[in-house]
Amino acid sequence: MSEYKNSRCINCDTEIIGKFCHNCSQKSNTQRLGIKHFIQHDIIHGAFHLDKGLPFTLKEIILRPATVAQNYIQGKRVRYYNFFYLTLVIIGFTLLLQSFMDKPSFRNNNPSYVKSLNFARENIKFILLSFIPLFAISSRMVYHKVKFNIAEHSIIASICLIYFLLFNLLSDILKLLKLDENTNSIINLITAITIIIIYYQFFKEYYQNKRYLNVINAFLTLFIFIIFFVLLVSFIVLFITMK
Repeated sequence: MSEYKNSRCINCDTEIIGKFCHNCSQKSNTQRLGIKHFIQHDIIHGAFHLDKGLPFTLKEIILRPATVAQNYIQGKRVRYYNFFYLTLVIIGFTLLLQSFMDKPSFRNNNPSYVKSLNFARENIKFILLSFIPLFAISSRMVYHKVKFNIAEHSIIASICLIYFLLFNLLSDILKLLKLDENTNSIINLITAITIIIIYYQFFKEYYQNKRYLNVINAFLTLFIFIIFFVLLVSFIVLFITMK
């Protein structure tokens, strides 16, 4: 397989010294695209690389969510897949899975109820993404003494949303396999506990002598988020019913 060796970057035309362009990180040696390289590198390597990218990010978030948030906020970002894109990937996979499931019938034929439910189904992606600013505002209010800005709180919020989506995906898989009997409430409880643990783990170094206060703050963050989310949903329902 032939390689193209370049003295200037083929991506941004910057002069290259070494294996990578210092301006945009493009490789100086680019292999001609072929079937073998495409399958081995672009598909297999890209999909299953556990040292960086999407699989690595997903693994690290599942195993060490607080550490991932800390690393990302501190600037150690090169190995991580974009959290926002990751949430979109999981939402997309969840919606694909739900397309194979039977749609629940309306228990209430009230027109306002039906309109609200249809609106939620059509805009589920945006409703789920609203978790990020709502969680960020909630944690910013509770942990205001820790000098993180809204963007930094949004990183923690993104990881909480990813966990929520993964548990929701598990719930959908159980429904698809007809194994969801009495599991919804358990999964919801585990999700809530996991989010509380994420906040506790992330902020524990700032509350080393007051761990009880950190536990209370973690609970309070989730509680305020729920209030904000209920208010948001209520506003949406009111807006729809008034149309």
